[in-house]
Amino acid sequence: MRSIKLLFFIGGAAILLAGCGSGTKTPNSLDIIAKNREVHVLTEGMNAPFEFGKDTAFQGLAADVGEDIAKTIGYPLKWIGTRGVNHLFEVLKDGTTVDMIISSVINEPHRSADFDFSESYYDTGDVIAHHRTEFGVTDLASLSGKTVGVVTGRPADTFMTSQTTATNVTITRYATVDEALGFLNRREIDAVVGDEILLNYSSVESFPNTNIMNTIINKYSYAVAVRKGDAKLLEKINETISRMKSSGELAKLEEQWIGDVKERAKARASADREEEELKKAPKTITTTISKQGGNWSMERLDGFQFVLQGANGTYRSTPIETDGVSRGSCRFTQPVPPGNYTLNVSILGLTANVKVDELPKSSLSMAVNIASGITITLR
Repeated sequence: MRSIKLLFFIGGAAILLAGCGSGTKTPNSLDIIAKNREVHVLTEGMNAPFEFGKDTAFQGLAADVGEDIAKTIGYPLKWIGTRGVNHLFEVLKDGTTVDMIISSVINEPHRSADFDFSESYYDTGDVIAHHRTEFGVTDLASLSGKTVGVVTGRPADTFMTSQTTATNVTITRYATVDEALGFLNRREIDAVVGDEILLNYSSVESFPNTNIMNTIINKYSYAVAVRKGDAKLLEKINETISRMKSSGELAKLEEQWIGDVKERAKARASADREEEELKKAPKTITTTISKQGGNWSMERLDGFQFVLQGANGTYRSTPIETDGVSRGSCRFTQPVPPGNYTLNVSILGLTANVKVDELPKSSLSMAVNIASGITITLR
C-alpha cells in the first residue's frame, strides 16, 4: 500500500509540473470579456480606409468587421488606440488590457510563437509608390540604388529588409503611411513600398504628386491577431469572418470603404505616363513663313524645302508655297523628335537654331520670320 501511495504522489507531482511548464496558461479571452462585459480591441487607427479615427472612435472596413465580431461574442466593442505595429503586439502579449488586434496586421512567421491569427478578411500585398514625375520606377528591381520609405513594423518593412531583387537600397522608416508619402510627395525620397490599399487611398486623397505602381510585389492577407492558444476567441472571430464572406456583407464593406480608389489612382498614373510619352514623342510640324524685311523676293522660296538637322536626324519639309509677296507655308514630311536642330535656308544663305521642346502635344506650329536673319517661334 505504501508503494502505491508513493507512486500516486510522484504521478501527481509530474502532472503539476507539466501544468506549470513554462509558467504560462492557455488563454481564454472569452472569460475576460464576460468579466469586463466588453470586447477590448487594439488598433493604430491610422490605416484608412480599414481602421482610422482617434481616441476610442474608429471607423473603416476592418472596424466594421470588429463590430460584427463583438456582436457574435455578445458584448459591446471598446476600441483602444495606440501607435506602432510592434507596440500593438507587445500590448496584446501582455494579456491584461486587450483581447485582440484589428489593425491591418498580417500573420508574419516571426510572430507565430506568441500569436494566432484568424482567417483573412482582406487579401492584398505591397506595391510601390513613386513621384508622379519619376518614370524610371517600373518594378522592384528598378528600386536599386534608391532611397525607399517603409512604415516601421508593417509587412513592407520586413519584405524590403530581406528581399534581394533590388540592390543597394537605402531603407528609411516612418511612423505612418502619410508621413512616408509626404516625404515622397516632396521628392525627399525616391519611392515608398507599402500596403496596396493604404498607399492608393492616401495617394489619391492627400498626396497629388505621387503615383502608385499597382503590381503586387509581396502578397499577404489582413487578419485578426489573438494571443497564442486563445482558441475559443479565435473560433468566434473566424465564425464571424466566414459568415460575412458567405453572406456578401464583406464584399459590400469593400465597396463602401474602398470603392474605386484603385481605379482613380490608376487613372492618374496612366494619364501621367501617357503625357510623358506624348512629350517625348516626335511632333508633326506645320510651318508658316513671313517676310519681315530684307532685299529679296518671296518668290525665291517657292518650291524650296526647309531642312532641320540635329543629333536625332535630318528632316525635310514639303516644297514651300508662297503668295509671291510676304507669306508662305509648308510642313515637315516626318514627325520631328524633341531636340536641338539647325534650320538651313540655303537658298538665302541663312541658318537658325531650333529647339523642339518636350511638350504634351503631337503637333506643333512653327512661325518663321525672315528679314536679314531668321526668328523662329515654335509652339
